[in-house]
Amino acid sequence: MAMTGSRRRPILAVAGVLVAAAACGVPGATAAAPAPTTIGAEWRSFRADVTGIRPGSDDHSLVVQVSLPGKDPGCVQEPRIEQVVEAKTDIRADVVYSTRPAAGGCQDKVPAELRLTTADPIADRTVTFNADTGNAWHKLGAGWGRCDRRGSCAAPADHCDPAWIGAAVSAAGADSPGTTRACDPAWLVADFLEHQAGSPSRTAFRWSDAGWTSFARTRSGGCAEILAAEPKFPVALCKALRAPA
Repeated sequence: MAMTGSRRRPILAVAGVLVAAAACGVPGATAAAPAPTTIGAEWRSFRADVTGIRPGSDDHSLVVQVSLPGKDPGCVQEPRIEQVVEAKTDIRADVVYSTRPAAGGCQDKVPAELRLTTADPIADRTVTFNADTGNAWHKLGAGWGRCDRRGSCAAPADHCDPAWIGAAVSAAGADSPGTTRACDPAWLVADFLEHQAGSPSRTAFRWSDAGWTSFARTRSGGCAEILAAEPKFPVALCKALRAPA
């Protein structure tokens, strides 16, 4: 099946270096939320878990994928990016949200997206969130992957390295890291959720000088739809694959 355009989760608007979020809503929730279950009146700020980043609409922006607590509208307010500091080789920012104690309504995680905007083009600069230098992000091909914990951001020679695969999945707009089904130096197959409420799909990628590039997406097992999009794809990598689940 030929690749079609990815569905995107809602992106919160930006004003300067701060993301202007809806006062109570949590991007990514797909069902009507129940009445708030929060208790206590004091809102406190916490660092958000960054799960991925992908290119934004221009060379001055990135879409930052985060995981926030709960679908209850009382769980979270003002998810935002702040304290953006730019240097020649890197960009640093804090990704935070406000919450308060809840009576069991904020245990689930909900994906959301925030837009990071910079004064200068992002180019190949390393991006670090919440001072977590052990998990900095580096541009890899069309996507972005985490640098290793030793602080090295050199592109791995192994095309099947998790950094390259993570960058490919992030560029494809996944809601989760996904599961690698097959990989060799020239071809990659990965299953992942394109959006939280949907079912898993399978994406096939080919390697080029720019990294992994997707060329087919399917919900079926085997090779038929992948080979229809790219006859050169090795049958051995897909013939035993069951449908994504």
